Amino acid sequence: MTTSNVLATARSRTLAILRNPHFWMAVLFILLMSGVIHPAHAADASDGGGAGLPWEGPLEKLKKSISGPVAFIIALLGIIATGAALIWGGEIGEFTKKMIYVVLVVCIIVFANTLLTGALFSGAIVPHGVTITASDLMNHITSSTSLSGAL
Repeated sequence: MTTSNVLATARSRTLAILRNPHFWMAVLFILLMSGVIHPAHAADASDGGGAGLPWEGPLEKLKKSISGPVAFIIALLGIIATGAALIWGGEIGEFTKKMIYVVLVVCIIVFANTLLTGALFSGAIVPHGVTITASDLMNHITSSTSLSGAL
């Protein structure tokens, strides 16, 4: 093989890798995990005191609709229905099977979003009108350290 053929082959392989979306997803994952890109740096424009964009209201409504209890039940029924269609569907066409997979993935995403938001990522609920003072925090810290010292 000549040098020009080797260079042409290397160039075509490099272009094929750069065009592959899996490569870019891997790069993004590595950057996120290494801390080069940190999601906390992306600030919401409405939190900074500026005016919100006109489409933020409808998007918030959509977000609440997707993560509500009705969406949870619909997603659960969708998972059951698509699973049954894949298991007992008989001979289905390739296109139909792909559409069932798409519906199944969307149902799993909505189901997982609702399940994880409700179960794992909910913060403490402080009733309206309750004030936590610095002395309350200090009492909590001192009682925690005295308990850990006894263990």
